[in-house]
Amino acid sequence: MRHHSLNTRTTLAATVIAAFSFSACMFVSKDCATSSSLLSVLAGAAPVILLVFTVIRNHANTVESMQKAHETQNAEKNKESERNLEDERARREAEILAMNNRHQKVVACLDEKIAEAEKQCEQLSADKKTLQAALANDCDHRNQMLTKEISSLQTALEMKSAEMKDLRQKNQNLSLQVDEIPLKELEISKWKHKSNEYKQMLDQKINGEKILVQQIEDLRRKQIHDEEEKEAMKRSFDLMQFKYENGDDPNVTSVMSAPMECRFGTPTKVQFRSRSSASGSRPISMAASNGDQRLSTSSHHDDSMNRSTISMYTSHIRLPENHADDVIYAPDEIISSRSGSISQRLAIAIEDDGEPILKSESRNASDSGIGLVM
Repeated sequence: MRHHSLNTRTTLAATVIAAFSFSACMFVSKDCATSSSLLSVLAGAAPVILLVFTVIRNHANTVESMQKAHETQNAEKNKESERNLEDERARREAEILAMNNRHQKVVACLDEKIAEAEKQCEQLSADKKTLQAALANDCDHRNQMLTKEISSLQTALEMKSAEMKDLRQKNQNLSLQVDEIPLKELEISKWKHKSNEYKQMLDQKINGEKILVQQIEDLRRKQIHDEEEKEAMKRSFDLMQFKYENGDDPNVTSVMSAPMECRFGTPTKVQFRSRSSASGSRPISMAASNGDQRLSTSSHHDDSMNRSTISMYTSHIRLPENHADDVIYAPDEIISSRSGSISQRLAIAIEDDGEPILKSESRNASDSGIGLVM
């Protein structure tokens, strides 16, 4: 900055000297009229040159003051950085000291545990020696007890021999009932036949349950797919509403500005989604011809234009009365919906004879299974 100010002053001084030199040369020239005119021009330009010199000097002073302020700020920032560095260093040292103290406490605790474990080892060694001595002393007593047990077992053997005699007598009596064996065998065959029938019924029920579980899994995946499509449709409608409110999309604006009979007319087609359909998707599309009809301009501007696109579509859709119920088979319930407004939960209760009973429970439906095609 100082070098630039010095160069500016030097250039200005050289310009002034050149002007005065040129005027002196004109004084000594032979043409007095020309020299007088040049002198008048220089006399008129002198205030301008003085003003330029003053501005340059003020600019140089301003630059110097700004440079001094910048240097002062740099010094303050350096001091502040040093203070922050000292604070951070003190904080880190305090953390290291605290960690060292905690480590020392842990080491002391572990030393105490090691000492306690050594004491327990010594105590266990002493107990082992005591038990060995007691075992050696109890050998004689155990031999005496074994002798008594042998005598008692002999007595029990004699009692069992008498009992075997009684059982042989009973066996002889039972052998007289051999005539009843064919009837018992016939009854056994009947029960075996019933057992086979029950096994077949059980296998059929197990296979049916497997099929129902597979159907339930398919329906759950289908429900998840439908919920994802429903969320995508909701986001699309919200985007259309946002564009309409901001006036960014001309198509949405033209649809909302169409005549009343075109805007609030019944949709061209309502397609009902069946639970037995393979795809399970909800078609949501808009035909080009219907879009062209809704792109006509109108001068009607009333409060109904503030309604969202979603409410406009949903408020004019009516399901037919003969619409079939949508049914979802769950492991412990059967969910049925009617007309997209109320669904019935059919809980299955199995009685003692194995027949299912359906118990209805009304609740709000979350999925009516309706797809819209405009």
